[in-house]
Amino acid sequence: MICGHTAAAVRAAEAPLLAAGEPLMLRAARALAGHVAARLGAPDTSSPDVPRVLVLVGAGANGGDGLHAAAMLRADGIHADAIATADRLHDEGAAALREQGGEILPLADTAPGMLQDTLARTTLVLDAILGIGGRPEVPADLLPLLAVVRGSGVPVIAVDLPSFVDATTGQAADEALHATETVTFGAVKAGLLLPGGAERAGILHLVDLGLGPHLPAPAVLRLEDADARGLLPQPGRDATKYTRGVVALAAGSEQYPGAAVLAVSGAARAGAGMVRCLAPQTVLDLVLRERPEVVGHRVERAQGGPDAADLTAVGRTDALVVGPGLGPEDPRAAAGVNCLRAGDGAEDGAGDGTGDGAREKTIARGAIDAGALGTITPEHRFGTDVVLTPHRGEAERLASRLGLDPDLPGVFLAPALASATGATVLLKGAITLVAPGDGGPLRAQDDATPMLATAGTGDVLAGVLGTLLAAGLPGPDAAALAAILHGRAGRLASHDGLHPLVALEVASHLPAAIGTILAGAQP
Repeated sequence: MICGHTAAAVRAAEAPLLAAGEPLMLRAARALAGHVAARLGAPDTSSPDVPRVLVLVGAGANGGDGLHAAAMLRADGIHADAIATADRLHDEGAAALREQGGEILPLADTAPGMLQDTLARTTLVLDAILGIGGRPEVPADLLPLLAVVRGSGVPVIAVDLPSFVDATTGQAADEALHATETVTFGAVKAGLLLPGGAERAGILHLVDLGLGPHLPAPAVLRLEDADARGLLPQPGRDATKYTRGVVALAAGSEQYPGAAVLAVSGAARAGAGMVRCLAPQTVLDLVLRERPEVVGHRVERAQGGPDAADLTAVGRTDALVVGPGLGPEDPRAAAGVNCLRAGDGAEDGAGDGTGDGAREKTIARGAIDAGALGTITPEHRFGTDVVLTPHRGEAERLASRLGLDPDLPGVFLAPALASATGATVLLKGAITLVAPGDGGPLRAQDDATPMLATAGTGDVLAGVLGTLLAAGLPGPDAAALAAILHGRAGRLASHDGLHPLVALEVASHLPAAIGTILAGAQP
């Protein structure tokens, strides 16, 4: 598991070590220089193609890291020079580089044409302009420099984190450089795992500086394959369809009948013991042609009225998914949301048709997706084992109804929705954010491919999530694991993003996705 910490937490963890005289900067610089040297290989001084490193340095400690690393590279026979983006530099770092024969060019003395010529001879750029104190704003005088570096195509390694990225929130300036790798020191910064920062960080490499005992609980978590293996439900020898979990899905309508097919396929292919589908007969006919193992429950149509929706009278149900293919006006949407709301008398895994009838029966675990999100009001409260699955537009509309600011960045919007509803919130996106309703650490999963941006893939995700909840996983774990499985299946279906896909192919590739995780292999 990757643990992300705020800038304040990292500074506080560094403080006692610095006070004790620990040379954290030199340790960081040595690790950075070692990583760069390993990437470039041993220099052949007889060759005209000696690797050249150009370090973009700012005034602070991040610039000092870069300057010391450049000096160490020169001592190892690798050409390294710097461009100073500030009037003042870290004195010791600058002196170390000059002592090794390195050149530090002031940006003001570097014309665009000269910079282009320099980059044409450069093998690697180190971005050491700003560190954890950086903000997502680029000063006007640095815009031409970043544009030339970006246009050169020379690979960039970020020093600690990409410049002009907020270390805590991930918010990034549009002009910030995209690194192929980031060598980060002491602790992974939360912003490296979040939207904005994650897209610019590339592959993360953590350098241990001994901060661990001084760090608090992480602000952001990212599950890796080893964590996913530990969470994946595995049936024992005595397993039955009931012990593996029964998931019911209120999905599909005359307008969107295929949503039910996709959702139940996601649930079935993710390993549910039994899948129930609550839908009109025309939808069930379509579902059962594709998935004959599904148990269909016909939603009766009252004479001259709307579809009835007694979602709890279908037999044993461990988790309920409501919303794929439904509009807010569909009776199943409001009925499903009410089944999942928290309150006295809620029954875990209920729905067996018994009860005293004093209160609408509730099911403690499930997912609210698509049209059903539109029925949530400020009066609704849920437990953390209920997961809301909005995309950005749905999240904004829900925020407006709940009296929240819909324009908040996702890193703030997801926790705000979770706090307002008590539910776990899975905010879909290139980086999927999972905010627990109890205020626990944010999860940020980066497992998907852009090819998943096609109709119906969200319905598959809802089904996968329902299966994991029915198996008994806590809401935040189920949501993060569902994002991993869904993303991995999408990558397999699209040949790692090379080919377009359709949603049903994502469901079909779920068993293979589970297999790669259990085998410890990437697709």
